[in-house]
Amino acid sequence: MLFRGQAIEGGLLPGIARINPRTDTTAQEKEALAQLKLMGASFPDLNQPTQLDLLVVAQHSGLRTRLLDWTSNPLAALWFACADLRDGDTYVYALAADKLQKTGLYEVKDPFSVPVTRAFQPRLNNPRILAQHGWFTLHRYAPGPGAFVPLDVNPKTRGELTEIRIPAQNRADILRSLDRYGISRRTLFPDVEGLCRFLNWKFDLN
Repeated sequence: MLFRGQAIEGGLLPGIARINPRTDTTAQEKEALAQLKLMGASFPDLNQPTQLDLLVVAQHSGLRTRLLDWTSNPLAALWFACADLRDGDTYVYALAADKLQKTGLYEVKDPFSVPVTRAFQPRLNNPRILAQHGWFTLHRYAPGPGAFVPLDVNPKTRGELTEIRIPAQNRADILRSLDRYGISRRTLFPDVEGLCRFLNWKFDLN
């Protein structure tokens, strides 16, 4: 089981597809990734063995990609849902991902050519991935419908999803409870920025 917390209901799409799912962004994504590797050659984190590894680093560094973040830790997903700055109810999604996994995905030379959406565990070489028990789904632009299809709409995956609504009035209490269980921005983002933002929350400095 994989879990994802988010502020909106449904729309389980990667960042690259959220503005217009019908736009085939494959060419732009490949060019952006190539430029990332060229222009960031001095950054050790970008020296990755495969294109899929590079996509993972790019995703965690802010580049829009066709990866969607998940976690194997339901409490981490609950934190991400409750900590979102938007008002209102939020949501946790549970995905039975067995059918989406495939061995040898890291041996695929071109992750943009994967014919169906896949779930995979990234290499545990990043502190945030370790702390967040990170997993990803790798999405594709489907030529049939001419779009990136959300997991909650895709007939092959929607039956594997469970939606849990988190009422707005419970979010603050849940965050305090999660902190007592060791789930907070300090532990999920194990760097100085994560610690400082945790202290902003803990001492009500926002």
